[in-house]
Amino acid sequence: MFEINLNKELDYEVYADFGDFSVAGANFAELIKKEHPEINLKNYRKYIDSFYIDQKLEILKKQEEIKHILEEKQKFFLIELEKIFGIDFSKSIYQGYLSIFNCNPRWLESKTFQIYWKKDKTHMVEVALHEMLHFAFFEYLDKNFAEKTRGLDKNSGILWELSEIINIIILNLPVFRKITSMEEKLFYPELQDKLEKAQRLWDTNSNTFDFIEKYLQQIK
Repeated sequence: MFEINLNKELDYEVYADFGDFSVAGANFAELIKKEHPEINLKNYRKYIDSFYIDQKLEILKKQEEIKHILEEKQKFFLIELEKIFGIDFSKSIYQGYLSIFNCNPRWLESKTFQIYWKKDKTHMVEVALHEMLHFAFFEYLDKNFAEKTRGLDKNSGILWELSEIINIIILNLPVFRKITSMEEKLFYPELQDKLEKAQRLWDTNSNTFDFIEKYLQQIK
């Protein structure tokens, strides 16, 4: 289940990590600068402190909005997720934090993620469910493909790419589109060719296990 809170200190870390970072055609540094042109490595802690003070009421309002709507959506999402992976994820806690930066990262070890606070309700829900799907995917991978993925990084390379690709495929299934009320779009342009190949592979396989097994075989 979701918990949505605030964590100003986590935004310190996110700026330090993403303030000059891009990957697979997605430039996080530009996204930050677009919304916060005056922030830099010398003033970012003071800037973040001031922002949280100035926008406190609006941020708290968005926090309550996303908590309420996720309470309605998550039950249906978890039911469909179990059909995909054969695992009941309902007892897991997924800790979300609103962020003043439009980076929306996730941390697998703690099942923690961020949501950009200025997104509208539909897109905030999409981010939360997108991240939950990441956590579910890697839990499934650990249970079923531990030997085949041993030594591979979950935050870069093959597994990271697959986690982003399978999210697009699953979240665009009709039943998930009904829950999110939107099309899931690829955030990383450089993965487009791999997504198209993976979609064809998904369409010709009867279950999640077969898809992942054949995908990993093809990549290797």
